[in-house]
Amino acid sequence: MADFRRWFTVLAVLAVLAFSASAQVGVATGSANSLLACVATAAGTPELRPEGYTELAGDIVISCTGGPVLQQGAAIPTTNIVIYMAPAVPITSRFLSSNGASEALLIIDEAGSNITTGVAGMYGPKAPQTLCSTSQQQGNGGTNGSICNVVVGSDPGTTGGPYEVAIPTGTGFTNAPNVFQGKVGDFGVNSVTFYNVPVLPPATSGVTRTFRITNIRVPVPGGNLSGTLQAIISTSPNQTLPVGGTAINIGVVGPAMSAAVVPSKANPFQQCQPQTLSLSANLVFTEGFATSFKTRVVPGGFNNGFLNNATGNTTYAAELTNTSPAIQNIPGGLYGGFAANSESGFIFPALVTTNTGSGALNYTAGLADYGTRLKAVFTNIPAGLTMYVSTTSASPGTGFIPGGTSVLPYAVLVGTSASSDAQQDNPFTPITSSAVSAADGLAAIALSPNSSGVATAVWEVTNSNPSAQDVLKFSVYISYAATSATTANPYGLPITVLPLGAPANNVALSFGPEPSDGVFTTANATQGQVPTPRFAVIKTQQGPWTTIQLCQTTLLYPFVTGASGFDTGIAVANTSMDPFGTVNQTGSCKLYGYGVTITTTGTTASQPVVPGCDQIANPLSGTNCYGGAGTSPVIAAGTVGTALASGLFPGFQGYVIAVCNFQYAHGYAAVSDLGIRNLWSSYLALELGPYGVGSGRTGVSSIEVLAH
Repeated sequence: MADFRRWFTVLAVLAVLAFSASAQVGVATGSANSLLACVATAAGTPELRPEGYTELAGDIVISCTGGPVLQQGAAIPTTNIVIYMAPAVPITSRFLSSNGASEALLIIDEAGSNITTGVAGMYGPKAPQTLCSTSQQQGNGGTNGSICNVVVGSDPGTTGGPYEVAIPTGTGFTNAPNVFQGKVGDFGVNSVTFYNVPVLPPATSGVTRTFRITNIRVPVPGGNLSGTLQAIISTSPNQTLPVGGTAINIGVVGPAMSAAVVPSKANPFQQCQPQTLSLSANLVFTEGFATSFKTRVVPGGFNNGFLNNATGNTTYAAELTNTSPAIQNIPGGLYGGFAANSESGFIFPALVTTNTGSGALNYTAGLADYGTRLKAVFTNIPAGLTMYVSTTSASPGTGFIPGGTSVLPYAVLVGTSASSDAQQDNPFTPITSSAVSAADGLAAIALSPNSSGVATAVWEVTNSNPSAQDVLKFSVYISYAATSATTANPYGLPITVLPLGAPANNVALSFGPEPSDGVFTTANATQGQVPTPRFAVIKTQQGPWTTIQLCQTTLLYPFVTGASGFDTGIAVANTSMDPFGTVNQTGSCKLYGYGVTITTTGTTASQPVVPGCDQIANPLSGTNCYGGAGTSPVIAAGTVGTALASGLFPGFQGYVIAVCNFQYAHGYAAVSDLGIRNLWSSYLALELGPYGVGSGRTGVSSIEVLAH
């Protein structure tokens, strides 16, 4: 409740501050016969995400004073206003038709703000927002003239004397048009043009006429924009609206988002120990700057300067789950407070078009498709393991309302898929689950990987703090059953058998959607009706989401010989039977010999792998089978298996690595001449670090770490 009261006050104050700098229609204090003077300023310089293709630039406000008093009934002069982006990045404001007519808007005299003025009638800020579309500006598709013509009228009820106002001419309008649609691309992809905009000189002292240009979006990825974004204004004829040429700062590129995979304390896991919804890792997303994570709209709506008390602090109000977008429609209301954390711009419900790509979605000018979405793509999910993700970020506590006015950061799961896209451009629909992990108490849902072991999860931001760098943390869980012993494999099979050098499991973290998922391509990332917002992956942020160690021990025997009158005794002790409560394990060892075979004619480097007896179809007692004289095909808990190198690797000299399919194996070797007459030397085998499924063992092996 405290958060709601805080932001109700902020937004109410914001409504006053947004317009106090320019009283668009004011009290008439006398006539002025001066020249029309106009100046362009930036209403704000927001930080732009370096990953974003549709970053919302600051509004441009052109303020005019003075000018001649026009005759009543005379046509108001018009001008074409072109806004260029510098550097020359394409404007990515959504196209609402195929000819470049877009959601970028020009608003005259802050229409719809309902600021109190000295004018009695519904003019200026008190006028309803009335659209002049691009086709209307150009005369129904490009013919000479505009059907949005207005003429000079008078409001005799103005305090201090009559005040000149714009009134419509012709038919089809109950109010003079005061919202003009911008057309992108007529003078380059970095331009937006507003045609035949009427400019009624304010003339009267103390009165200012304003033209606000809003909903300009730009792409940051691609290299052209790396610092400050500027707008350059051109008008034609310039004498009608004498402003232009000056570069205005309307955005600055901020730091990138950072993301990390943080293993849990229980990770790595042992394959022979079953797990049920065990916390494996946390996925941590951190804002690059304080307003990097945004809700879809201002929570509860910013309408007529106030937070809607009826809907503001209700579930998912910030995601606009209702069908009426009559919110966030106050000119100048996009700066400060919650509004800086909105993916949407100035929302204009009168300008709606159907998405020609899908045919199912309607696009409203200024309204984003969703809040900021965070994406995780999991790869190499092994067979036999079920992986889960939390359906929300870490819980802020009791009494918290997702999508309400709380500034505690929060996000909910909105997409899962057995591919990389996870329906990232779908409307906001939270995914729920009844499964709860005992590790951190969050609800979790299982992901279904495709045949390549790939699955994706996408979360959407529903609450954010405009005054701090938010951190959102999501959980990854795993479940698997310990495999049962069989005659062929008394130690049980691993949940998956990966060859040495197999790729590691991995999770790639980014904003979503992004081009690789197929929702849009790099080629059309800067135009058309593709989703808003959308992002690039400018740097790889990833890590392994789990490590499952096979229940094995790997031993290194540095010197083994069975050649030239020498032999080596190799022993392995299975110490899983002990007084400390260790679970007894039974298994065989597989020996890999690396070295040469010495013969009377020379040496060769080829050596066979000697598998354990349980892996040989017809083992020969005590000769080519490690584990004893045939009575014990595997090394049971509490026993020692022995063999001679001369029986395993006749004529061999080199080193041997033994991979034993049980934990707590310890090795011993003794080298002597035959008959033990002149030489005896012994050593303990070195224990190498465990090889884990998902440990990323490629190239230089991470297993080559001595555990002693």
